[in-house]
Amino acid sequence: MMNGKILSWQDIRNHLKHPLILATPVTLHIFRHAQSTVNAEKRIAGSQDVDITPQGEDQARVLGNQLDPDYSLAFASGLKRAYKTLDIAITSSRISVGSIHKDDRLNERNLGVLEGGKLRFIPEYAAGNLNYAPENGESYAQLAQRIFSFLIELAQATQTGKVNKVLICSHIGSIRILVGIITQNTNPVDVLSQRFANTELIKLDWQRLIIPEFIEKGGIFQ
Repeated sequence: MMNGKILSWQDIRNHLKHPLILATPVTLHIFRHAQSTVNAEKRIAGSQDVDITPQGEDQARVLGNQLDPDYSLAFASGLKRAYKTLDIAITSSRISVGSIHKDDRLNERNLGVLEGGKLRFIPEYAAGNLNYAPENGESYAQLAQRIFSFLIELAQATQTGKVNKVLICSHIGSIRILVGIITQNTNPVDVLSQRFANTELIKLDWQRLIIPEFIEKGGIFQ
């Protein structure tokens, strides 16, 4: 159903030259993966494919009780900690899902030399700099390119009217951008400062897709 293609920024701008209006409003339930082995050690995972802890498995089961009984579609990133969280949440509560997909565009950023290190303050992120990337890593601009590509394709899939509720399991960086886009946030500092706990559930109503102001202010098109 979804081809996983990452569009160029020019293609993204062409698709969203005018707001992309969904045929009917879509409910999005978005959540961060359960506690990973790296989270438990208060270190940075980034693109590392780490597992969830026993506590994380418990978190996923508790999350399952908070979800609705059925969804049209469900997506998880291609990283184990996300798709395992989604699987436990769905199966433990016997939730009905039309189809379930892994999509690498929802993966966390590659954080280069920061990966495996202790959590620490990054001034460029605090300043809302979407173009900053740690050495050998990926910027929020590159992540936003992936997320827009995913959302454009998902928006197109909703035009049939058969998709009205979607479940997404991803990572803190990806969710910052997802929520920033869906809520049409204007400030990149606000977007990058968002905090989401493991398995925290975010419920959003989605009616249109645009390039929000925080993208422009974050310097992506400069």
